[in-house]
Amino acid sequence: MMMKSSEAKALLLSVAIVFVLIASCDAVYKKTTVGIVNQATGNPITVHCYSGDDDLGFKKLAFGESFAWSFRYSVLGNTRYICTINTDFGSGSYVAYKEGFIVDTCGLNCVWIVKQDGPCLQQTRGPLLCQKWQR
Repeated sequence: MMMKSSEAKALLLSVAIVFVLIASCDAVYKKTTVGIVNQATGNPITVHCYSGDDDLGFKKLAFGESFAWSFRYSVLGNTRYICTINTDFGSGSYVAYKEGFIVDTCGLNCVWIVKQDGPCLQQTRGPLLCQKWQR
């Protein structure tokens, strides 16, 4: 079955609109980078970060080492990364990135500093935002 000329034009226009929307999303939704830095003395820490779409695997970080990843957040506004951190001083699972609160707190470059007392988010403005170990 062949398409009519008007149907073909409408299909091409729809495809073109989709490409323009995708291109504009790339321009509007810039990449965000999240990093974890080990500043807890002692043995290496283990970090496991994941979202609903991505599992970044287990990383072992010695004192002073870091691990970072970049992504574009969802146009649906539901991007969320969780990191489980295990150290000699404690452990827990923390929201490393969540659209809204975290992005408003650290912008497009979110750095978590793991200290002996717990993980701390480096805010764009203000002091470190620290959390205690959960276990």
